[in-house]
Amino acid sequence: MGRERLFTIAPFAVVAALAAGVALAGFIASPHARPEASGTFGSNPSATPTPTAVSPSPEASPSSAPSAVASDPRSNDAAEMLRVHNELRAAIGAPAVRADARVTAAAQHHAEYLARAGAIGHDETEGQPGFTGASVRDRLVAQGYADATASEVAASSDSGTEDVRFLWDLPYHRLGLMHPHAAVAGWGHAEIGGHTATVGVVIFDFAAAAPDRVRSPAAGQRVSGSWAGEETPDALPTGAARPVGYPVMVVFSRAPSVDLKTATITDASGRDVPLSVVPQIYERDYAAVVPTAPLPAGARYRVRLELSVGGNDVVEEWEFETER
Repeated sequence: MGRERLFTIAPFAVVAALAAGVALAGFIASPHARPEASGTFGSNPSATPTPTAVSPSPEASPSSAPSAVASDPRSNDAAEMLRVHNELRAAIGAPAVRADARVTAAAQHHAEYLARAGAIGHDETEGQPGFTGASVRDRLVAQGYADATASEVAASSDSGTEDVRFLWDLPYHRLGLMHPHAAVAGWGHAEIGGHTATVGVVIFDFAAAAPDRVRSPAAGQRVSGSWAGEETPDALPTGAARPVGYPVMVVFSRAPSVDLKTATITDASGRDVPLSVVPQIYERDYAAVVPTAPLPAGARYRVRLELSVGGNDVVEEWEFETER
């Protein structure tokens, strides 16, 4: 399966466990069209809930073999898609998300709605075939999962497991999929009338313990040196050349306000890699940068991010490698 696909994320809001909330959103990605965003999440179950993630705890340590996730047969099975999602999380030291039949059902029903309509997105129209709820929150409620803080992503190709990996590459989509407070996830895939759709729904738990932060790629991880650079909202500056290098991100728990002061990525000879900064548009608990050109294969890079995290100066420094 090539990159001929559509993808999307539902907007969401992240709210700190003890403080006010910060709005987030989702996206739509497409192989032909540029990805777009839409979706929602929040952390106060008594308020108007929708998608979310975050909570404190010790720093996550990446899996003992944080290199590329093991290859597996292409599959559209919900359990296999969740397994791939958890392998991607384990590779960066993020805790596993657990399955819930209600969340999986909400994802599957929306995938069927999209495939039947030949569309990709997060909204449904009442009266249309397969309607189960206008928003991701409504669809969760219909399955008996009320007051959820949730986010939704969607893509269109013939392989659900490949769509999970594809969505992980996109910085705004990866944000929710890798979030330290993601707790539950459900995936669905449908093929109807020649149209396909893969949908992931992620539930966040701010009350649960979580790593202080997770980084992607993780220290020592081996990743692709390039990314197509197609996402909506656009993570790159207007007019940026594409493809670009693999996006580098750090996400903190408890929704602190994060400000990026300086960012450098250097190669083994100490030369700086030109970077662009991914704008914070959905929440403030992360920082992300993207090399402006694909990185050579089989090379090692050092990342150094100087940040203000909740008003405190923090330096994040680690190394990763590109695949050969």
